[in-house]
Amino acid sequence: MRTRPYTLKTKVMWTLIITLLALAQFPGVLFFHDVAEPRIFGMPFIYGYIIIIWALLCGVLLWAYLAHWGRPTPAGTTTDDTQKGVDR
Repeated sequence: MRTRPYTLKTKVMWTLIITLLALAQFPGVLFFHDVAEPRIFGMPFIYGYIIIIWALLCGVLLWAYLAHWGRPTPAGTTTDDTQKGVDR
């Protein structure tokens, strides 16, 4: 069970991940069945759309990884201290 409150960064990351995963399940694909237009990057719409969504998801997950998201902070430090590299 979580004892600390969620930070703004954690809320933003979760919101982006869930939103992008929901957008990846695009129901509009039913409207583009057997249609080659419109095109994104010279590919049929659905392929370009999915590539863009997955690129954004990879970017958010890379940001989360580089921010050490989900790792506990060492005892005696705050979240801000660990992001700045301050040791106590």
